[in-house]
Amino acid sequence: MKRKIIHNAHIITMNPESDVIPQGTILIENGKIRYIGNECLNDSDAEYTDAEGMFVLPGFINTHTHVPMTMLRGYADDLPLQQWLNEHIFPAEARLVNPENVRTACRLAFIEMIKSGTTCFNDMYFFEDVIAEEARKAGIRGVVGESLIDFPTASFRNVDEGADLCEKLIRKWQGDPLIHPSVCAHSPYTCSETTLQRAKQLADKFNTLLQIHLSETRQETEELLAKTGMRPAEYLHFIGLLDRNVIAAHCVWLDAHETELMADTCVSIAHCPKSNLKLASGIADTESLLKAGVTVSLGTDGAASNNTLDMVEEMRFAALLPKIIHYDPEAVNARQALQMATINGAKALGLSHLTGSLEVGKSADLILVHADSTNMQPVFDEYSAIVYAMNSKNVRSSMVNGEWIMRNRMLCHLNKEETLEDIRRLSRLVKL
Repeated sequence: MKRKIIHNAHIITMNPESDVIPQGTILIENGKIRYIGNECLNDSDAEYTDAEGMFVLPGFINTHTHVPMTMLRGYADDLPLQQWLNEHIFPAEARLVNPENVRTACRLAFIEMIKSGTTCFNDMYFFEDVIAEEARKAGIRGVVGESLIDFPTASFRNVDEGADLCEKLIRKWQGDPLIHPSVCAHSPYTCSETTLQRAKQLADKFNTLLQIHLSETRQETEELLAKTGMRPAEYLHFIGLLDRNVIAAHCVWLDAHETELMADTCVSIAHCPKSNLKLASGIADTESLLKAGVTVSLGTDGAASNNTLDMVEEMRFAALLPKIIHYDPEAVNARQALQMATINGAKALGLSHLTGSLEVGKSADLILVHADSTNMQPVFDEYSAIVYAMNSKNVRSSMVNGEWIMRNRMLCHLNKEETLEDIRRLSRLVKL
């Protein structure tokens, strides 16, 4: 792998000291960052990239999504979550979700993700082995997990088959440089206590992440409280599920005691502001969660409940919404929002030793952002420019594990025109 040098860069490291390096240089060798600083490096054998006018920062980490749901983007919009799921999404998935369609939908998702600066995603769906294969081809880093649920799905007929699929996925991909297998339990309202505990035992056995939806809606919270006498996070704690290897998506309806439980057990949260707004689920109190010491990261959710996989938009909503619910303009500032999208995401996924910040020894997972563009100038503060002014088209180039996956807006491993043709053909199968 040829050495790469990025120079003349305005580097936003997201390291523990929040170092910003103007006119900086990054040396990349064998996929890793070997040097970062102000030195001018001369190496006739290296590939040079002049990043003048660019911010160089860690790629965005989308910690909760359902990648193949791009096939259902815009399908059955503007409905309550349970009606949307039970009357439209689950039946449509039963008709459409198969390996071939999942491949097509994945490619579309990866094009959108890469073009908006995502270099790592965390997925919970079906046929995750197919998703892993497509992510590997695209060059994007992925955490993947087959979604255990207490009814038949497109990829398994029962929980036993689902657990077997989970284990096969882990055994196949564990140790891969880009693909990180995990275990998923869909939610407390679709999984029995036995299924939830089985998922946790599997995650512990293989030392992987465990993903789950939690406290997304008021209805979910009230129904579980009526059934068990406990709120969702209390229930998961009672059955032994809350732990440092768990990432819980949404967490809109946590009360103060549940927030304390999440902090005490080191559970991370994948905050999905746009999806929660679109489905009228509510607004997670991320300001209180952060103050309690909870690691809060960002996810888009699937394209069917968000309509985009754009982490730039997600960051902006993550910074703006807490200001409204607390009537406090200082709640969740721009730097914190960018942390949610980068280093917090890496911590939440157990990947902070690999990615999430630009530091010597870490994988070169980074993006080049055109900061000299009219929509971002003038720049008085780098974090504010990125969170409040940037759009996805400002992302010019992306690198994962030291390899370019997009250069000057041109995708390196994906065929956009072919993918769009395939997705249009697939969309004709969706019955409204």
